[in-house]
Amino acid sequence: MEKLSRILVPVDGSPGSDKAVDMAVELSESCGSVLDILYVSYFDSDTDEVEDTDSWLPEIVSAPAGGRIREVLERARKRIPEGIEVELHKRTGNPVRRIVEFSKEHGDETIVVGGRGLDALRGFLLGSVSQEVMESAPGAVIVVK
Repeated sequence: MEKLSRILVPVDGSPGSDKAVDMAVELSESCGSVLDILYVSYFDSDTDEVEDTDSWLPEIVSAPAGGRIREVLERARKRIPEGIEVELHKRTGNPVRRIVEFSKEHGDETIVVGGRGLDALRGFLLGSVSQEVMESAPGAVIVVK
């Protein structure tokens, strides 16, 4: 198998992202790749610029974001055996844009992403991060179901 130096795995804590991490581990073991594990949220408690002002986000929305991000990244890290180099990252913004930007910035040759398993109609109506990443990514994308 061709050597891949870096593999990006966007995670959201879903069973699909767990499967993506597992697939990326297999690839990494074969190729000696570094895994970049990335969580992207639309916003988090750091979204506001000034600490001492009232947040435009309700506390019920922004407060849990930091804990959720850490939980999801830690869950992914626990799936990765010792000996595989892994880096954990978080970004805020539109998930598809941030995933593609991150891939370009970090030189990830392959993105392994979990699919939600939506049927054609629901995928059309709701949109699909994995589909949009496939269409926008600079390199190979593996969608794991």
